[in-house]
Amino acid sequence: MFNLKTFFIIALVAASYFTSAGQTSFNTKSNIIAKLHKQLDTIIRKENIAGLMVSIVKKDSMLYVGGLGYADLQKRRPVDQLTQFHFASVTKFFVAMGIQQLVAKGRLKLSDRIRDIAPEIPFNNRWEDTNPVRLIHLLEHTAGFDDVQLNNMVNIGEKPPLGIEAIKAVSNSLTVRWKPGTMMSYSNPGYNVLGYIIEKVTDMPWDKYLEQHIFLPLNMSNSLFDRNGMRRPNFATGYDFQDGEFRPMPFYQPGSNGASSALVSNAHDMAKFMLYLLNGSANSTLPNNTYLKEMETIHSTLASQAGLQTGYALGNDLFPNNKKVSLRGHNGKGEGFVSWLFFNREAGIAYAIAANSVVNMWPISQAIEDFLTKNISPPKLTSLPIDEQKIRPLLGYYQFMNPKNDRWEFYRRIFGGIELRGISRDRLLVKKENGQVDSLIHIGNGLFRAKEDIIPSFVIAKDSMGQPFFQGYGNSFYRKVPRASILIQKTPIYLGISAISIYMIFSLVGIVLTLFGKMKLMDLGIPLLPTVGTCCFITAYRLMGLTDASHKELFTSCNATSFSIFLGMLLFAIFVLVSSLLLYKRWFQLTPRWLRLLLACCNFFLCYLVALLSINGWIGVPIWMM
Repeated sequence: MFNLKTFFIIALVAASYFTSAGQTSFNTKSNIIAKLHKQLDTIIRKENIAGLMVSIVKKDSMLYVGGLGYADLQKRRPVDQLTQFHFASVTKFFVAMGIQQLVAKGRLKLSDRIRDIAPEIPFNNRWEDTNPVRLIHLLEHTAGFDDVQLNNMVNIGEKPPLGIEAIKAVSNSLTVRWKPGTMMSYSNPGYNVLGYIIEKVTDMPWDKYLEQHIFLPLNMSNSLFDRNGMRRPNFATGYDFQDGEFRPMPFYQPGSNGASSALVSNAHDMAKFMLYLLNGSANSTLPNNTYLKEMETIHSTLASQAGLQTGYALGNDLFPNNKKVSLRGHNGKGEGFVSWLFFNREAGIAYAIAANSVVNMWPISQAIEDFLTKNISPPKLTSLPIDEQKIRPLLGYYQFMNPKNDRWEFYRRIFGGIELRGISRDRLLVKKENGQVDSLIHIGNGLFRAKEDIIPSFVIAKDSMGQPFFQGYGNSFYRKVPRASILIQKTPIYLGISAISIYMIFSLVGIVLTLFGKMKLMDLGIPLLPTVGTCCFITAYRLMGLTDASHKELFTSCNATSFSIFLGMLLFAIFVLVSSLLLYKRWFQLTPRWLRLLLACCNFFLCYLVALLSINGWIGVPIWMM
């Protein structure tokens, strides 16, 4: 007979069983987290990472919110869930969300012309009448703007620039280089313009608007936009690891208005944000799932019109390199900081990591993604035969077209091309400039994936004018051109480099001959001056790279460093020209005749290099006056 005593006994046994089962589940989860924590700790020691912020969530929970290592090595202050890290370019995701919020409220449209919203913005677009710069182009980096110039990367003034003055500060990057909406080229100034548009539409500073309308509803109370470069008590200190030691990096005010790089947050706040990304929000002030989904859609590129959705959407990029799920997100890199934010809304997983030293984050990312996807099965991959009649006419040489900065990357248009060289059933063979041949797998309609990827990240198609194009290898865009047109550009550069090599050898021999009185000093100057000039140029370029990595403030004014860079590059041109004058003066005294011709050829192609570098702004343009 089932009495009250029997009921209590059964209930007690059941309670004991389920408590034990729950404790086992909890312990298993704790053990897995502990194992991940130990793995990450090993990685940060191996990769020389001072401190690491980690935030891992699934759709229904926060799995890991905290940190490892030290926020301040001198004070031995450990990283915890409240330690604030600079997230640099991850800021763009939040700015894009602020724009999308205004779109949801009907105050903006993605198709709005920038000239109509804010005619005072100083940009130049020679296609404005037929192909205007629109809001979507700024969001997806398809306006054709240059990236920020060296002298505008940081602000060393007492106060950050505000309003339209902040946009004028980066106006040297706001020239449209191709028809807007053609291809993507990452541009920080474009997001500075978006920050100004938020201000124009809302009558609020862009950072205050985002803090009030995104941070506040999500209770992200420890997140802010650092526009004044002040050190605060809970900030992690950024470090540069060199020669076996960590060196503290300076804090800067961001260039322009900071809308491309000023985000500061911590593990706890980022976890809240990622839970919102995965679940949406009942708060009507935040973009709902429909608008969040649209933020993952690429609207404006030729590649997207041809069906490719791998690339940069509204403030976030799609990365195809996970073997189980594709992840969207953004990364950031600044003085002493690097950060990643990745998510997949369909899989319900997300993570954010930030380090206070600029290091390789891939091992950390890989460990976390393995942890998050351990119960996810890889997709079944298929391929389709290539329509040879359609694709074979598109084979040939393709020129790289979309450098981030035309001044410093002009050479990529010459040396960054690829060759679509063959078809093999469902494979497209692509030869890169370094000789590597990739075999891309066709999945249909001119879309291809790399062998190790699960989604397509390459497309070959034609634009509205019937001109073939190819996009792949990140967001690199290529147009089909005659190989001869590129060879004509490459050949004199190769000959100029050969001339430098010849003159270096000639100089070494000439110095010995001059010391023994077998050669006149003036004749030695013909090969020696370009050799010295080349050394000056290389030294200046190296100094520019070191300054960019650790002391960007030196680019903003004329000082010993910036002037040395300017002078070192200029001396290359001066010494080549003086060498040419010496050759002219000593022409008839130089024997034999073949030597005169060799020197003349060398100087001709060296002068070509000088002209090429001068036209592209490497020589004769002071960095602080760009």
